[in-house]
Amino acid sequence: MWREEIRSEEFWRYSHAIMLLGGAIGAGITWTVIKSMNQLGPAKAALLIVIAQLIVAYVIELLGLFGVDKTPFDWKRAGGLLIALIGIAIFQWK
Repeated sequence: MWREEIRSEEFWRYSHAIMLLGGAIGAGITWTVIKSMNQLGPAKAALLIVIAQLIVAYVIELLGLFGVDKTPFDWKRAGGLLIALIGIAIFQWK
């Protein structure tokens, strides 16, 4: 949600910066997905990609980045992410 205190011209200046940042992040994500699929295989790479997206989304919510409303820290969400990371570690264990 965009904050109402941003005026129209400030909104466009702010949104262009976010769009440019989004393009750079998207290019980085595409490159890492291609490399991880090649090195890890599809199943492990997909697991890591989903967990990484969940972690980044939670950090964005916690810090209130990109105009998102801040949310307080929740132990259930952090515990869920921890369980997912443990699952990846078990999946990687040979």
